[in-house]
Amino acid sequence: MLRRVRRTVLNSLRPKNHFLAFLLSALILPSVAVVLLAAFALVSQEKAMEAAVRSYVQDLAESMAYRLSSDAKLWELPPEFFGDATRYRIFSWGPSIPGWVAHIGADGKIIMASPGAMNIAAIWHDNLPIGTATRVEDKQGAQYTLAIYPVSRGQGYVVAAVSWDQLLGGLVKAGRLWPVLIVLMTLGSFWAIRLLWSRLVAPLQALVAEIDDLRVGKDIPNRLGPGAVKEIESVHSALMRFARAAVERDKLRNRYVRDIVRVQEKERMDMAREIHDGPLQDITALLQQIHMSLEEEAPQERIKKTEFLAKTVVRELRGLCDELAPPWMDLGLSQALTELAERLSQNYDIRVTTDIDDGLDLGPEQTLAFVRIFQEAVSNAVRHGNASEVRAQVYEQDGKIFFDIRDNGGGFEARINHEALRVEGHRGLANMTERMSLMGGTLEVRSEIGKGTRVLGILPRAAVVSSA
Repeated sequence: MLRRVRRTVLNSLRPKNHFLAFLLSALILPSVAVVLLAAFALVSQEKAMEAAVRSYVQDLAESMAYRLSSDAKLWELPPEFFGDATRYRIFSWGPSIPGWVAHIGADGKIIMASPGAMNIAAIWHDNLPIGTATRVEDKQGAQYTLAIYPVSRGQGYVVAAVSWDQLLGGLVKAGRLWPVLIVLMTLGSFWAIRLLWSRLVAPLQALVAEIDDLRVGKDIPNRLGPGAVKEIESVHSALMRFARAAVERDKLRNRYVRDIVRVQEKERMDMAREIHDGPLQDITALLQQIHMSLEEEAPQERIKKTEFLAKTVVRELRGLCDELAPPWMDLGLSQALTELAERLSQNYDIRVTTDIDDGLDLGPEQTLAFVRIFQEAVSNAVRHGNASEVRAQVYEQDGKIFFDIRDNGGGFEARINHEALRVEGHRGLANMTERMSLMGGTLEVRSEIGKGTRVLGILPRAAVVSSA
């Protein structure tokens, strides 16, 4: 069940391709678009205003110069321009937009001027163009659009100016603050991305990597670091609960199997002792009595037959004792498997051989497990595969011990469901797998119909308890 949950969690949590790029684009692109659009609008508005102001001051200066020209025909002027009081009232009121207009004489003195024209000296210099509008700046950094037109007959000049600080005060300040706003928006975007990465993306990647490396029934995930969003913390907590349950279940299963194996071995040893101390002793005494009867006058044929039967019983009982508690176990792995191969060869009337690396030895528990696996493999090869030859190899390679058993039997379709085998009463393959698992190893069964069977046990050297 946990494996199914693990696959589901992995599929749901694994980041999709280019997910991060899409996420960053979704955050950055709208901000960049807003900044660029606002900047474009601000620049466009400023250019439009500048063009309008240039046209305004140029027309204002030109019209006032024309009106002040002494050779202008009075009938060419509108009626409202007759009389000084009405004709030049712009010098009293000022232009209709923020700025000023002034009439400067040929000697440089101000003849008439609207309010605000007293600071004309701050922007006046000899290189100012005549007859066109231009943009100038005073010593304080204030900007003006200025136009100068001459009055005919040497009567001086008309100067018209518009102050940008007064006309576009808010826009000018915004334009100066625009780089600061861009920097602040950029920093805000990066802060949001970093927050998203640390709270969502990084914990999600760590969780997926942890699930990938999780060995079901053996590992418990580490605690998630602080800062992850609540949903990821909830998923991680659920994963930890499942992992703990799987570890506990695996421990209980191993303890259960270990107890079963221990009980089985104890029962076999007790049975061997009982047979040896009971029936075997009685039959031995019976043989002694028969020998004594042979020396006396008795029906020889009957006595010999009894002796033969008694010897047969003794041989069978000794074989049973050897199978239940092999007496050669204390001789080490090589001697134990070699002795077992000879006995299995005699019992099943097949060829059973072993090939064990010199100097390779295991502890008593591992040796016993290998002996039981070998017994079961040979029994299955004969009973189910009709094999005539079984070969076992034990060798060490790359820090692992390999137990390779092959036969030339008929083979079978190697689809092993250990739980189903137990339910059906076929515990042979399940027991072999469990014995290897208890030692920290694995067992593979490979078979094809008509090509024999291969049982391969792999035991890490680190899991071996040396008999030395």
